[in-house]
Amino acid sequence: MLKDRLHDLEMNEIIEEELIRSVRERAKREEALIQGNFLNREELRDKVFILLKDEIEERFPDSGLQVGEGLLSNALAGIFGLGVLEKYLQDRSITDIFIQDREMIVISNGKKKYLGEVFDTIEETYLIVDRIKNNSGKVIDQRVPFLNTELYDGSRCSIVIPPISDKVYISIRIFNCLDFKLEDLQRSGLFGEEESKMLGNFVETKKNILIAGSMGSGKTTLLNTLAKLIPKDDFINLIQDVPEIRLREYPYVRMLSTRQASREIDNEINQDRLLYETLRMKADRIIIGEVRDSMAAFQMLQALNTGHNGSFGTIHADTAADALLRLETLAMGYSINLSNHLIKKMISRAIDVVLFLEIENKKNTGDTRRKLKEILLIEDELDDRGEYKLRYL
Repeated sequence: MLKDRLHDLEMNEIIEEELIRSVRERAKREEALIQGNFLNREELRDKVFILLKDEIEERFPDSGLQVGEGLLSNALAGIFGLGVLEKYLQDRSITDIFIQDREMIVISNGKKKYLGEVFDTIEETYLIVDRIKNNSGKVIDQRVPFLNTELYDGSRCSIVIPPISDKVYISIRIFNCLDFKLEDLQRSGLFGEEESKMLGNFVETKKNILIAGSMGSGKTTLLNTLAKLIPKDDFINLIQDVPEIRLREYPYVRMLSTRQASREIDNEINQDRLLYETLRMKADRIIIGEVRDSMAAFQMLQALNTGHNGSFGTIHADTAADALLRLETLAMGYSINLSNHLIKKMISRAIDVVLFLEIENKKNTGDTRRKLKEILLIEDELDDRGEYKLRYL
């Protein structure tokens, strides 16, 4: 009896693999089906359900196999999704995925894990590249051998292919911070109870907050969490390179994304232009995903000096004080006529709080964790020497 059950299970697995392979081949042949965008996989569920059901009735009528949720999900992932990547994208413990030709490395709970060769052939890797490319509407080929885009869940994805690299490199920063609250970040050890109350108070009293740290330190996660403390009747303008900050429950959110020039699109839309347009729109608060160039830095300081209290931004820096220096340097690059004193004055009036996040390494285990290391308050006016008046909490 047990042997029969095991045999049936094995046969069902074989049939399921054959069904998915057959539907995948049909999807390749039928143009209308293969153009289904995996961003809208829910719209394809009924179509794939019918295809699977027809295949079972035509080829395996006596198998007793039903099109259940498991088979349907596997088929969608294998045909329109990202195949083996799907389960890692949905794993809340994983923050990063790295692919090198056929090999994969993930970062889970702050620790690197080498998974070996997860793809049987390099063609399977290029199939993932093609699906990401087709979904993005962008180009990646030998003339444009790199692609930066977002996946269906908001995760950031960067791809580099030969000839400018020795291998296919896919880097995915998983977007899994949508549902976090301050209490969740407190429990994770990012900060303590006292700091949690401070952060809530900063948002409530409409302080302009600059979040600083290195890549992967949790800047976007903290920004997302703080943004959800904003009153829902505020007009919020989001300026981002990739739409990773999402406030779905907020009725008055305007999401503005930069756009790079490409072979298909000549005109670039940068942060400077989006900030300019923001000033023409009534916005109670402005959120900038990352301050990364001179024009954006200067325009942000101008915007925050015109009454947009309670705004947020992030910046790459090694300390809270270094964040101010980096913002100075960026803003001064906007024009040779800008003095250091003027920029410092603009910064002191525009930024109220700098939050610095750091990645701590545990010596014994090799694990890492994110930590709110510094909270820096900035007074509105400079001192007699033209320097910031700073106070660390």
